[in-house]
Amino acid sequence: MKEKLCFVKCIDHEVPLQIDLPDEGQEFPAMLLIHGFMSAKNLDGHMLQKISSELTKKGIATARMDLCSMGENICSREKYGMRIMIEEVKACFKYLQSLSYISEKHIGLLGHSLGGRLAFTCSTLPAKLIVTLNGAINTDEMMVPSYNKLEMQQLGYSILHTSDGRVELIYKKFERDMKDTLNMSISKFKNPILICIAANDPTLDPNVGFKFVKNCHMENVNSIVIDGANHTFNAKTGDYTKLNELNNKMIPWICQNIK
Repeated sequence: MKEKLCFVKCIDHEVPLQIDLPDEGQEFPAMLLIHGFMSAKNLDGHMLQKISSELTKKGIATARMDLCSMGENICSREKYGMRIMIEEVKACFKYLQSLSYISEKHIGLLGHSLGGRLAFTCSTLPAKLIVTLNGAINTDEMMVPSYNKLEMQQLGYSILHTSDGRVELIYKKFERDMKDTLNMSISKFKNPILICIAANDPTLDPNVGFKFVKNCHMENVNSIVIDGANHTFNAKTGDYTKLNELNNKMIPWICQNIK
């Protein structure tokens, strides 16, 4: 696997984009991997890195981005919200299209958690396919993380403690952006969609995924359910058994539908 770190221009800042390429070949299909809420391209127990490694073995390039103010993205946290992250996803997708070694018409989106919501929201892009991992895909409903409302009222921000021990800030803009970007763009997406659900996810109710699959009435939607898995398919625990189980089911589906 060959690694390449790029910085993609978006509005008034740059989006770090880690591109992983297969060892052999000159032009590749690609998957843009989008991390979740208050995460980054190399967090969540290296979940997206593990997925990237397996995809490149199958001849598929990957690109992992850091969303606004996360990881190596130095854009101000005060801008953190759906609006700017949508623009970042679009900028990275278009950047991949411009690369000579990426097959322009064979680029897919894969999003985890909030990243799944972004993938659905950005389904107006000419993506070859969309995959969500425990995605917040009820995009016509509000999804706001719990925070100290009194603290938000007094300070204009709230302090969040993440499950991996980090301390992060969230501003009112996040909730405003969530409301302003409610949509059902995904209903018009005609290419293949895969909904991956961890049956024992304590962070995002698995019923969000189950209900979408049951009620969407879209013939292009498939699903995978992993029993005994949590929000990161147990990657944060350091046990990759469930993530490997996901990869063994998900990656053949991606290979079949992206080429």
